[in-house]
This record gives sequence, structure tokens and C-alpha cells, in this order.
Amino acid sequence: MTMSINTALAEYALDALEAADMALAHAEGLKIEAPHRAADVTPEWLGELIGAGVPGAKLEHAEIIDGHDGMTDRRRWKLTWNDAGLAAGLPPSVFAKATPHGPYLRETLAMLHMAENEMRFYSQLQPEVSMIAPKAFHAEFYPGGRFLLIMEDLEAKGLTPYWAHHECSVEHAGAVVDALAHLHATYWNSDRFAGDLAWLRPRLQKFGRKWHRKSYIEARRKYPETELGAAQPEAIRKLLKYWSENDEAVYRYWATLTPTVLHGDSHLGNTYSAPDGTAGLFDWQVMFRGHGLRDLAYFLNSAIPNEMRQSHGRGLFDRYVAGLGAGGVTVDPEQAWRDYGLFILEQWDAHMKGYVFGGYGHMPESRLRSSQTLAGALIDHDVAGLISQIVRKGSLD
Repeated sequence: MTMSINTALAEYALDALEAADMALAHAEGLKIEAPHRAADVTPEWLGELIGAGVPGAKLEHAEIIDGHDGMTDRRRWKLTWNDAGLAAGLPPSVFAKATPHGPYLRETLAMLHMAENEMRFYSQLQPEVSMIAPKAFHAEFYPGGRFLLIMEDLEAKGLTPYWAHHECSVEHAGAVVDALAHLHATYWNSDRFAGDLAWLRPRLQKFGRKWHRKSYIEARRKYPETELGAAQPEAIRKLLKYWSENDEAVYRYWATLTPTVLHGDSHLGNTYSAPDGTAGLFDWQVMFRGHGLRDLAYFLNSAIPNEMRQSHGRGLFDRYVAGLGAGGVTVDPEQAWRDYGLFILEQWDAHMKGYVFGGYGHMPESRLRSSQTLAGALIDHDVAGLISQIVRKGSLD
């Protein structure tokens, strides 16, 4: 009885919070005195922020050299420092990511607490995994999806960011697999989830879960009517119906698996490569707590073509398992392989939602690649059979 009461109270609290987040996102008159919009960032403010602690450093000139507005407002600033700033190695450019103008855009950030997640990552976790994520100079969030992030300019550091439509080599895929293994091993089953990492919520208790799930349900309903959906084999169309009917059972099973810190949106377009062949990730907005195989399946089945999946998929999976081992985490490879297959459903949902609703800037070639890779993976891993095991037994043992 106690558990049911606690569960009901948690559901009530999340419902109330969703209503508050919605209202705050659409409110125009919030009194926030700290900078949180792209227009709030000035050369004077940047100079004080980045030059702080460097004796004699002065920002002589600053100008915006690139930018666009979308889910967030983004600006790239070129910075010119005096001799003291140059001698201290202050950055020649920075990247600003700020509150979007439209309330409908703030709604998504607020409901899913995306701004809060990313600002917490950069202020709290990035120093602990700095080898796989860029540095931030400023990271603050406010009510209603409002925030301001000032971070390193990847390209100025010699890093190469990927877009979702780029080709992913086996080498880059392997480097991202290494980065994910490092992230996941660092926080595997951490005691900190009951302390300073409590803000990283498990899937079934994520902020905005009900609001978000509605969009997945609608995407699954509409996807078979689209050009890509209609071209899928009958087995995939049947699987989609079966998945929609049993998703909550699968979610409950995933909740029983060992948790770690998840990037949450680990597709190819949120990765970068370094000159030494290593890789990292950015856009940490949809972090949550869950099993690491979720990030792995999400990345590989969005990034590599089906032919590469068939020839290198198991090898990349084994590389991830070895990476966990190097970080002190041991998993049963065959059990993990089954769980990996089931987690392909997460990238499938993301693919369908992005294709049906658009707005993510993903090019047609990336969506076609994902649809082909996902169809092949869902069949090869017998994901319908895996769901059936969950429905019948509640596990994949």
C-alpha cells in the first residue's frame, strides 16, 4: 500500500510540475535579472566572464561571426585579446547558446527540463569527464526553459563536429563507442544517484514524461502513412503495432537494469572527433538515468549504414563491453547483446518522431540511412521476439 501511495504522490507531483512548467514557458514577463538571451551577451560581459582571474587581460574587440535561431538561439563570437589575454591562452572565439524567442520552443525546453539538464552537466559533471565533452565558461538555467551557456568553440580547438547527415567511418564510430563506455563506466550504479545526481531521473520519472510520450504515440500512428514508413517491410509494420501495444511493459523492464548517466540524445550529429582520433559529445540536454546500452544502440543505429552494421555492429558492441571492463564494469556479453537489441526501439522512436514532425534539421539522407539501418537491426535482433519475452516473463533471462 505504501508503494502505491508513494507512486500516486509522485505522479501527482509530476503532473502539477508539468502544468507549472507549461505556464512558465509561455509567460512573457518573468523577472530574470541575469543574462539569459542571446541579446544579453555583450562584449563587456564576455570580457569580464572569460578574462576573470587573468591579471591585465582585456578583451579589445568582440563580434558575432555566425549564428542562427531555432530550438535555441546560437551565436559564435570572435574575441580579440590584448597581450596579457593572449599570453594566458584565452580563447579566440566562444559559442553562446541561449533562450529561444518563441514560447512554443521554450515549452519543450521547460517540459523536459532540457536547459536544466545541460547546465547541470556543464557546471557539475563536465569536469569529471572532460576528455569527452567541451568546457563551459558559464552555464545557468532559469524557470520556463530559460538559460545561457557560454562554451568552447569546438572548431577553434581543432575539433570536428559531425552533423547527422555526415558519413560515419568505422574509426569514428569506434571512438564514440569508447567515449560512451568511459561516460557510463564512470557513473555505473553510482551511489550519487541518491545524492548530488538525484536530478538525473530514471525514465519512468522523467520530467514531462506524459507530455513527451504523447508525441511518440502520435509519431508511431502517423509513420506508416509516410513515404519511409510505407516502404518498410510487413514485418516492421507488424512490429510497430506490437511495440505500441507493449511499450509500457518494456519501459518497466528497462527500469530494472543497472543505471548510469546517459547522454540521452547520442546520435551522430551530437558527436565530434579530435585530431588524435578520439571523440566526444555535445548537446547534453536530454540526459537521464538508465542503462548504458541505451546510448550505444541509439548512436550506432543512427550513425552507421546498414551494411556497416552487418559487418561491424557486433565488433563495435564488443568494443563497448571491453571499454566498460577497462573502467571496472563487468557485464555478461550475451545478456547485454539481447538488451542492446531491445534498446534499438529507442532510436526507432526517435527516428519516427523526427521524420513525422520534422524540425530537427536532419537531412533526408540521414533519415533514409537510419530507416534502413533500423529495419535491418530490428529484424536481425528479432526485436519482436524480445518484446514477446518481456510480455510473457518480464525479463530477457
